[in-house]
Amino acid sequence: MIYHMRSPYTKAKVAYISVWALVAILILFIWVRDKSSTPSSLISTLLALAIGFFTSRLLENLVSSTETTRNLGYLHMELDPEKFIASYSPVPQKTRKGKDRMISYAYLSSGYEAKGDFQKALETLEEGEIGGSDSLDTLYLSSKCRYLLEGGKIEEAKAVLKALEERIEKIQDNEKLKDNQKQVAYILSERIEVEEGGKGDEEYLEGRLKCSQYKIGRLEILSAMALHYRNAGKRDKEKEILNRIIKEGGKTWYTAWAEKRLKA
Repeated sequence: MIYHMRSPYTKAKVAYISVWALVAILILFIWVRDKSSTPSSLISTLLALAIGFFTSRLLENLVSSTETTRNLGYLHMELDPEKFIASYSPVPQKTRKGKDRMISYAYLSSGYEAKGDFQKALETLEEGEIGGSDSLDTLYLSSKCRYLLEGGKIEEAKAVLKALEERIEKIQDNEKLKDNQKQVAYILSERIEVEEGGKGDEEYLEGRLKCSQYKIGRLEILSAMALHYRNAGKRDKEKEILNRIIKEGGKTWYTAWAEKRLKA
């Protein structure tokens, strides 16, 4: 092979090998046809190798992307973290070291978080050794803060949030990322505030809820809103939000959490 396969997915590896098998057959046909080494057969062989190289990598990446999207769909669309974990858990260790492997560990940790296993989420996040860039550093810190918070470790979450806010301020030449991470940090600060019995920024939370693109992201905001309404003494509004979480929460921990809060 011209390079080592990078994909952790069996389907992608099969696609990669299949391309090279076809290339090998094509080269064999070229040499059998010409029966001797000629400039045309050498040129044809080099051309076949070049086509094989680019086609195999393109197809491998395409299949890998499709498989990752399918797996993430279990988590973000079907809201079934156990199904996601069962399908995706072997992927990180099979992924080559580097950014892709770090991100795969972050994906897997978010699956454990959605399931409600916050300690396992933290362990998986740490195992990924995520960091080395603005996006990876902030991904690691925001995820860690969230898992600590949801696991009831408020003071530790506060310390990580402070580290996240300091890291965000160091971001240069990427205002989009900086602005996005400021929103992430602010939502985390709001969650900590309401977890400690305070009132949240109701207008801000309602605004973020309307523009949130992902179901789990909406559940996170809804949970903060439910606590805000409870702390503000707006029991009817709290019940409304809790019922919405139960309706939209799927098999995530948010559903059981809302059911328990509704009975409290």
